[in-house]
Amino acid sequence: MLIEALILAIAAPDLEAVDHANLALTTCGFAVDRYANERDQTPGQFAGTLSSDCSERIAQMRRAIVALETGRGKSTAAASAAGDAAIAQFRAQFASDYARRAESEAQFRELERALREEGKSDAQ
Repeated sequence: MLIEALILAIAAPDLEAVDHANLALTTCGFAVDRYANERDQTPGQFAGTLSSDCSERIAQMRRAIVALETGRGKSTAAASAAGDAAIAQFRAQFASDYARRAESEAQFRELERALREEGKSDAQ
């Protein structure tokens, strides 16, 4: 019981660092999403903006995960792989959400166009 409590006490700062890094990274991701949306960026442009604008927060998140995982006894290689996987998941999720937004907006614009055309036909 004492060993488990000691392990949790040691890991607590690392968990807090991951929480802070995650909040900073997520906040950056949403800011980039708004920025890209305002400029009607393509999904590819969005991915590039996400990588460049959030690069420091991505690095911070990766470092926090590596510290947490090595603190849990994983090798540096395994901890690095966990960090890389988390960052890949972050990028994929934000890219997927942004791409769906772009697809939905394109479908909406097409529907608006079709309704306008239908209205013109009804008026004639």
